[in-house]
Amino acid sequence: MKIVFIVFCISIMTLFNRLQAEESTRVDSLKTGCEAPVFSLPDAENNYMFLRDLCGKKLRKPWIKKEKQVVVLSFFATWCAPCQKEIPYLMQIQEQYKSQKVKVFLVDVGESRGKALPFIKKRGFTLPVLLDQYQIVAKKYGAHSLPRLVVIDKNGIVQKYEKGFEDGEAFLKEMNHLLDKLITR
Repeated sequence: MKIVFIVFCISIMTLFNRLQAEESTRVDSLKTGCEAPVFSLPDAENNYMFLRDLCGKKLRKPWIKKEKQVVVLSFFATWCAPCQKEIPYLMQIQEQYKSQKVKVFLVDVGESRGKALPFIKKRGFTLPVLLDQYQIVAKKYGAHSLPRLVVIDKNGIVQKYEKGFEDGEAFLKEMNHLLDKLITR
């Protein structure tokens, strides 16, 4: 009986380690040059935004939206101070590129609609918010620390994958250079 129990425990530990390694590999495998994981998330009005409606090798409904866009995702939470510093710069980027094919989204990670949306409204943030309450998309994108910025080109390829936020002016300069390059492709 003891041997059966020991074998059972070893089997469970082995399975847990294998699953943990697979998760680690999947999350850490998102890098610049990789295809962005597909997802759909609800927005503030509970309408679902599908990544493949905006970019990718093949759009989800090309007969509706024929033009591909560059997508900028910023994973954030209401408690994250660096996120709050980054958002006004993202708003500047969205304003600057509003006539271009660039779409900027805030992705709230792990919080309810009732927590995220009042925070956004109170701060006067005007970017569209996607709600990832159960952190499914955050896990796909390896957003285990916040903020996490992902820039996806028109063909659905990750062109920038960065954690944290420090210098706003350097951030704007780097983003302008990257976005100018991506919208002309």
